[in-house]
Amino acid sequence: MWEFGQALSSTYGYEKYNFVAKHRSAVIGLFPFLFVKSKLFGNKLLSLPFCEYCGPLINSDNDFSGQIMRVLLKEILVSAKNLNVDYIEVRNPFSFGEVMLAEGFHVAKKYVTFEIDLSFPKEHLWQALDKKTRNSIRKGMKNNLDICEIQNETELKDYFYLYLKTQKKHGSPPHDFKLFQNLFRLNYQNSMNLFIAKYHGRPIAGIIVFHSKTKIYWWGGVSDPKFKSINASDVLLWTLVEWGINKGFLNFDLGRTRRNTAVHHFKKGWGGVEIPLTDYVFSVNGVNSFTPDPAEGKYQILARIWSHLPMTLTKSLGPIIVKGIGL
Repeated sequence: MWEFGQALSSTYGYEKYNFVAKHRSAVIGLFPFLFVKSKLFGNKLLSLPFCEYCGPLINSDNDFSGQIMRVLLKEILVSAKNLNVDYIEVRNPFSFGEVMLAEGFHVAKKYVTFEIDLSFPKEHLWQALDKKTRNSIRKGMKNNLDICEIQNETELKDYFYLYLKTQKKHGSPPHDFKLFQNLFRLNYQNSMNLFIAKYHGRPIAGIIVFHSKTKIYWWGGVSDPKFKSINASDVLLWTLVEWGINKGFLNFDLGRTRRNTAVHHFKKGWGGVEIPLTDYVFSVNGVNSFTPDPAEGKYQILARIWSHLPMTLTKSLGPIIVKGIGL
């Protein structure tokens, strides 16, 4: 969504580079990028940070679509060199992979997603869950959770507090609260919804979803570790499956995750089809640089240290770090 890049730029001051191809004054191709600068993690052009899908907007049915893509890539590479960029990274574009490979990009597969087919009846999707997941949902439902949708920015702070707790638990630097405010102001309910699960009036879990005409995308799941046994995240996610069916969506994308992690195991239990996500990277200076992988050993050590820092410190330092990573 256009607003997603706009929110990132407004929050972190990223420079926007929107490469446009025209024919007789008509726009026939668009390739959006944000310029992420960091002395620690390198300079890069990303399309786009903090999301699963981006890349070019070109009508693939156009007989000249490949040529349009090559023209755009040529201009992007010129700009990357002028900006002293270390690498260019494109997140799982829906097409033109062969053209990108021919122009010197290479594949960097690090993530997968799971996609649930919402065209099936709810009863079918329930049976598609693995036994452990069904039991977790049943157990959570006995706790009389209140599932509600956030309606204003004051309630958004409830989600952010849970988000800070979740990031600290995982040893990951958090985003600035301004990002959630900007997304809320630009997108809310047109293409973004945020749901909270409350236990005796206390928020203990939340999920942000984006959506297009036919598809839901899980972007941010959070929870309070103290209430893990309540199984609020399971109930909340099943509620969203039902919400998606009722709204007429056809698919539910559970968001990118690394294989063989606890999150990957959790999502696998929801009966969706596992789909690899293919990112493409171009090393401008001939060095194989790409966005840091938190699964690497040195980052795992830093994550353990980060998880023991006071939340007031992670809240203030996190946005400075995450801005430069552009994960």
